[in-house]
Amino acid sequence: MPADPNENQLFRWADDMPPQLWDDLAARPPAEAAQATGAVWDGQGYTITMLGREHRLEPKSRRVFLTADPEHRLSYQTGLVLISTLIRSLGVPPAGRMVTPQELPGGAQFFQGPHAINNRPLAERFGDDPAALLEAALALGGEAFEAGDQGVRLPGLPMIPLYALIWEGDEEFSPRAVVGMDANAHYHLALDGIWALSNLMVFRLLKEGPV
Repeated sequence: MPADPNENQLFRWADDMPPQLWDDLAARPPAEAAQATGAVWDGQGYTITMLGREHRLEPKSRRVFLTADPEHRLSYQTGLVLISTLIRSLGVPPAGRMVTPQELPGGAQFFQGPHAINNRPLAERFGDDPAALLEAALALGGEAFEAGDQGVRLPGLPMIPLYALIWEGDEEFSPRAVVGMDANAHYHLALDGIWALSNLMVFRLLKEGPV
């Protein structure tokens, strides 16, 4: 699966969100949604940070944008993750324990084929230079995590810490990467949202630009 979350030409931009998602968000009490997700509601819209960047969602105008760059067009997967967590989140605090997406309830069946977790680009980019993974993570507000030859923990969403682990290659084995997330991630996003959030993390680590 390509790392770039803009590859899907049918659903490419956050402006293309199905109206039903906005309707579902409008049906949830804003104070409840904000408290559950760690977002801030100011009476007009939500402010929520994802992967080190502050985003703004305005249900009335049905807009999702970067607070610092409102004209930057955001990807469909960005919109999907942000709107979906505001609709779905149960407000369960992070477990403080990393799991792979496949270990989440239903994950072993879901994260296959077109929904396989996009580990390979991380291995290809950072397998020969694990220190560069930490550098990329620090730029997104992340930190070192003791696992693999280099592990990092990133602020995916306020309630969903994300992880990336790298093992260097040698003469016998190719470099290997693992994407992980907090064990309670499924209380905040459905599996398709978790898949989209993992894609966004990979893309940000590789490109270091807003999506």
